[in-house]
Amino acid sequence: MENEYDVIIVGGGVIGTSLLYMLSEFTDIKNILLIEKRKIGEGSSDSQSNSQTLHVGDIETNYNTEKIIETRTASHLILKYTQKIKKDNLIKQVQKMVLGVGNEEVENIIKRYDEKFISLFPSIKVIKSKEILKVEPNIIKGRSPNEEIIAAYSKEGHIVNFGLLSTSFVESALKNKKNIKLRLKEEAIDIERKNGFYFVRTEKSTYKGKFVVFAAGGYGLYFAKKLGYGKDLSMLSVAGNFYYSRNVIKGKVYRVQKGGIPFAAVHADADIANKKITRYGPTVNIVPFLEHTNVMSTYKYIKAMGLDKETVESLINISEDKDIQKIVEKNFIYSIPDLGKYYFLKEEVNKIIPSLKYNDIKFYKEGGGIRPQIIDKKMRRLILGVVDLRGEGIEFSMAPSPGASSCLKEALKYTRSATEYLDKTFYKEKFMKMFCNSEDEYKILTSVQKH
Repeated sequence: MENEYDVIIVGGGVIGTSLLYMLSEFTDIKNILLIEKRKIGEGSSDSQSNSQTLHVGDIETNYNTEKIIETRTASHLILKYTQKIKKDNLIKQVQKMVLGVGNEEVENIIKRYDEKFISLFPSIKVIKSKEILKVEPNIIKGRSPNEEIIAAYSKEGHIVNFGLLSTSFVESALKNKKNIKLRLKEEAIDIERKNGFYFVRTEKSTYKGKFVVFAAGGYGLYFAKKLGYGKDLSMLSVAGNFYYSRNVIKGKVYRVQKGGIPFAAVHADADIANKKITRYGPTVNIVPFLEHTNVMSTYKYIKAMGLDKETVESLINISEDKDIQKIVEKNFIYSIPDLGKYYFLKEEVNKIIPSLKYNDIKFYKEGGGIRPQIIDKKMRRLILGVVDLRGEGIEFSMAPSPGASSCLKEALKYTRSATEYLDKTFYKEKFMKMFCNSEDEYKILTSVQKH
C-alpha cells in the first residue's frame, strides 16, 4: 500500500516534531509520516502562543523535588540539541527570577531557597531590593519603600522559540536517509483499527500505520475516546492570553506559585521574537473549545470532555477548591473589556512593574493559546503535568506546561515504545553520546511515567 508507514505522528508542534527527529536519528525505523493541520510549529508551539520559557524547575515554586529533577534533566536535552544546531533566534540565554511581594511570599521564598535547594541550582541566589534594583531596575522604580520584596535570581535562564525549534527538528530529521513524509495543512478527522493496523483518515486521504502517536493537545483525548481509551479521563480547556508593554525587563520575572495548582501565576517575559516588548500573562480562562478562538472545535471538545455523571461531579469538586475559585473569579474580571485591563494592571502587572500605567499596556491580540488540563474522573481532580494514554500500538500525548521543555524526553519515551512494539532498534549509545552525561541521567529520562 502506497500510504503505509511504520509510524504515523499526528501533530506538528514541538512534541510531534521532536519525535520525528528522535525516530529518524536514533532508530532503524525508515517509514515515518507526520500529519499537521497547519504549518510546522504553529498552534501552541508558536512563539506568540506560549511564554517561551525553558523550564528547569529552579523558579517554578509549585514543583516538588521529584518534579524539579525530572524537569531539569529533560530541559537539558534541548540545551544540548540547540548547542549542536546553533540556529539563530532559536534559543537565548537571559537572566530570570522568581519575585516575592508581600510578607507571605517573601517568607515562602526564604523557606524554599535554603541551602539544600540551592545545592540543586548553584547559580540561584536570594536577593533583596538593592540587588534587584541593579539587575531589574524597573521592578523597584515606583514601588513603595515599605513594601516587602525579595527574589531568587539566576543569570542562567533561557527563552526558546518553540515554533522554530519544531522546524529545526523537521530539518534535522529530513537530513537522515529515511522515507519521511510530511502532510501539512491536512487535518486528521478519524481513526480506526483493522487487522492490526491503524487507518488515519484526513480530508484528503487515508494512511495506514503500524504504530501511531497523537501529539495534538486536547485532540488526543478526542481520538483516544473514539478508540475506547481514556474513559476515566475528562478535560478542561484552559485559554491563556497575554498583555504587553514596551520592553521594561531584561529576562523573565516569575511570581510565587502555589503547589498543587496547575495554573501558572502571571509572569513578565522578554520576548524572543520581538525585542521591543515585554509580555505579561498568561491569564486563565476556561473555554469550550480545543483551539484558541476556534469555536468550530467545540463539538470535539465536548466529545473529549464527556458530559457524564463522573465528569460533572469532578467539575463540582474542582470548583470547590478555594484557590482555584479565586483564580477563575479574578481571571473572569480580567476578560471584561477596559475594566479587565485596569484590574489586570493593578493586580498583576504592577506587582512586577509598579510604574506602568493603564495606557502603557495593551492586549496581545496576536497571541495566546490553549492547553488541555486533564481530569481524573475516578479521583475527581485535575492531573498535574503531562498525561499519556497507551494502547496497543498507539499513544496519545496531552502535554500542558512544561510539556514543551520536556519535548525530547517525551519523544524518547515514544521512540522506545515504538521500537519495542515494532521490534526495531533504538540506538541507545548514540543517544547517550549526544544527550547524557551519565547512566543516572538516562535512568531519570526513562523513568516509568503514568499512562
